[in-house]
Amino acid sequence: MTHLHRLQVAAFAATLVCSLSASAEWISYQRNADAEELFDPAVTGREQSRIRLWTLTNFAKPMTSLEAREYSSEKVLTTIDCAARKSGAEQVIRYSGKHAEGDVVGMMETPLRLAAVRPGSADEALLERVCR
Repeated sequence: MTHLHRLQVAAFAATLVCSLSASAEWISYQRNADAEELFDPAVTGREQSRIRLWTLTNFAKPMTSLEAREYSSEKVLTTIDCAARKSGAEQVIRYSGKHAEGDVVGMMETPLRLAAVRPGSADEALLERVCR
């Protein structure tokens, strides 16, 4: 299998997984004039004090990617370490429509790097909701 073919298969699989979870029962945990932050209570993984789940941001106004493509929402595969009060992301998927609907505008995967949750941030609001 060529490298390009592997990337195409991975992109298709990720799109399929994302479209299946697009109908999730999202729970709002923070809202302001710029965006609403939600999370899917169907946790994708738990390991000790770490919780892995999808978060969703619906932007009030469309955002523009570095590739000059507009997107109105993004889903992020997020890991929260409740004990250490840290969070990080492994995957970001941007959509043309709100609620992770419409065309996939961009997708990015990165190695997980957990960072301290800042007081007053959306990450802190998420941590308070899921680390009960």
